[in-house]
Amino acid sequence: MRWIRSWSILAMLGTAAPAVGGAQTRPISLWLGAGRPVAQDSVSFALRNLDAYGAIQLDLPILPVALRADVSFAGSGIAGGRRNVTTSAILPLRLPVVQPYAMLGYGTTDWGKSSERRGISYGAGVRLQLGGFGAFGQARRYQRVDRTIGTIGLVF
Repeated sequence: MRWIRSWSILAMLGTAAPAVGGAQTRPISLWLGAGRPVAQDSVSFALRNLDAYGAIQLDLPILPVALRADVSFAGSGIAGGRRNVTTSAILPLRLPVVQPYAMLGYGTTDWGKSSERRGISYGAGVRLQLGGFGAFGQARRYQRVDRTIGTIGLVF
């Protein structure tokens, strides 16, 4: 009787393993979104206030962290607005559908301008993954320039 229980438990674990492994859809993903600076008194929403966000993430199951290269543009276009470039380490909680994550990065804000600064950024987010398509929401703090940006978008 004891061996039946042991085999039953082993069978259940064997069928649960692909579900956990299913959280990883592909090793390289493309992240596209829109964000805006978050301030205590900021409740207005307008297209001119939005940041365009794009990233490529490398997420290998053998590594505990994923690597992400981000770029965002804001303000009056690519040439005149803010340009942020960041490389980040992402620590995801690899669950099947809802995947919270923390991030720590280093990069440049206002790249190519006289106000250019380098420094760290940190934040947290959540990714909703269904097959090869997903959605995300995150908040990232750029410490050196005292700016927090909230972003929502899609993952491909």
